[in-house]
Amino acid sequence: MNDVAGWTLGNEERTATMERWREKAREMLPELASRFEPALENVDSPYTLWSELWGAFEEAYDKAPPDESLIRRIYQYSAWCCDQPRSNRADDDLLTCVSVSFYEHIPRHPKARDDMPRWWQRADLAVGPGERHVFEYFLDAEQFAELKKFLEYERDRYDPDLW
Repeated sequence: MNDVAGWTLGNEERTATMERWREKAREMLPELASRFEPALENVDSPYTLWSELWGAFEEAYDKAPPDESLIRRIYQYSAWCCDQPRSNRADDDLLTCVSVSFYEHIPRHPKARDDMPRWWQRADLAVGPGERHVFEYFLDAEQFAELKKFLEYERDRYDPDLW
């Protein structure tokens, strides 16, 4: 049994939760189904799916012009995942999965980083004392400070309706 958001998930509920993220991925990203379908059917963890989605996200930014629709839907799917009930296990907690398999990589991709002000505000990088922001895992202190300055400087590009 898993304790999730104040309630306990048994095997049936855990399976239903997994089916929800699978079905939502198919619904929101149908053109990628052939790419990630093996990940959806053969594993009990969303990490394999997010590995495929990260590759699709990079490819979407690298197209000329970027595939804005796919970029937006991947961001929206990430937000949906983060809004799901938490698990006490990192291997099936969607917020943890999205954070380590997607969010922390965004500033490392030059085109995605340059586009971050449309999606992120400087306030989104705030954390409590002694905590690290997910973007800090692959950035050193100077790079993270530069990212915060960049988001502040480009704050007029932020569009809350994208998510």
